[in-house]
Amino acid sequence: MLSKRRVKGFGLGDIDLISHFYFRMALLIYTPTINSRIQYVFEHIFENILGISFAFCMNEQDYIAHNGAKISYGIAAENGGIFFAKHELMLSLEIKKQDFAFADFNQDKVPFLVDKGIFPFDVFAASFYFLSRYEEYIIPERDQHQRFEGKSSLAYQLDLIKRPIIDEWALAIAAEIQKKYPQFKIAVKKFRFIPTLDIDRPYYFKTDSFLKKNLKKLLLAFKADPFEVYQQVANWDQKFKLKTIYFILMGNKHPNDSAPSVKNKHFIEAIRTIKSNHQIGIHPSYFSHLNPESISQEKNNLTEIVGEKIEISRQHYLLLSLPNTYRDLISMGIKEDFTLAFADMAGFRASTCTPFFWYDLECEEISSLYLYPTTVMDQTLKKYLSLNPEQAIELVEELMENVKSVSGTFISLWHNESVNDFGAWKGWKIVYQNMLEKANKIIHSETKIVN
Repeated sequence: MLSKRRVKGFGLGDIDLISHFYFRMALLIYTPTINSRIQYVFEHIFENILGISFAFCMNEQDYIAHNGAKISYGIAAENGGIFFAKHELMLSLEIKKQDFAFADFNQDKVPFLVDKGIFPFDVFAASFYFLSRYEEYIIPERDQHQRFEGKSSLAYQLDLIKRPIIDEWALAIAAEIQKKYPQFKIAVKKFRFIPTLDIDRPYYFKTDSFLKKNLKKLLLAFKADPFEVYQQVANWDQKFKLKTIYFILMGNKHPNDSAPSVKNKHFIEAIRTIKSNHQIGIHPSYFSHLNPESISQEKNNLTEIVGEKIEISRQHYLLLSLPNTYRDLISMGIKEDFTLAFADMAGFRASTCTPFFWYDLECEEISSLYLYPTTVMDQTLKKYLSLNPEQAIELVEELMENVKSVSGTFISLWHNESVNDFGAWKGWKIVYQNMLEKANKIIHSETKIVN
């Protein structure tokens, strides 16, 4: 399989070179035009999701002569392969409001209707629209924190937001190719579960100056700090064979940032305790959204405490403004980001549950920043959707089944205060535990099937 960064190894000016390799590919794609948008979405569908290698071909005679699996995109070749019609979105270099025409496909209403091709819509244009977050560049409405809301998304309006619809479409494409070419095989994938915890406030008592005088009395009353869940999480990881990732808030210059001083000995102790068993990333502060330079200082402070490079991140409050936020993170040396989720809606902000590289729509280029789409956040369930624990369990299980159906990656976002039945989160520990148990059952059942 070619690397996911193939576009850097073979630039668009090297397409003829790529075509020389098509005889070794699992799939040959004939298209008269190749640009970054086409390259990007085909890489995600065929390499990231289906796990196969492919090559583009712009010579119709070579395409017709090819005996292996092949498809054409944008133009139907005579006596050859499977034809997918192309929407003008994939040829454009503009970012503009789309006048959608919708098609019916597999009982869903989907955008980018076309009048020819094996599908009634351009599946690649629709995938690119969702994956690139195109709508976030053209829809101005934001919430009180200047975040793009799930309820403004096309996926929500089409009742697709709770499904990784691009992954479903990828499997539908593979099924059509296999009908014509039975030898065509896709990679065998397994369901993955990545639990993550955001640490906005590492301790409830030890870092609260107002309660310092009463610390001993309070600690005796509660026997343990209710936010100090790190050993419990380590135990869960060991029991369920998980690797929880932590994102640590280091900022305290804005009212919405509650991190202690970086000199606070209890804070340093907490970070080092976490680091002894888990991967750690930076949780860029609310203030960093207003002052990107602060990301560098926060990252440096965390690096100094843990003694190693910090290369993963998730924005505090899920504050994500495209393209600036991702450009800022790249400039600060971040390689992977876990911010991609809606605060107000559970589901799939980019309509996929498979990690992918961010596409800078303004520059029309594939970036080096690898994105891990987060499926569900604790605050989304309780605060924004107003669910009780039983309803939350039901929704989490539904989302997990949707990810399981495409052998994708399920990423959860919880906080240390929401996994310990304390305060406003009393009664919610069961939601987290049920999620861990549900994921473990899926992983265990898949392992038994393989064995």
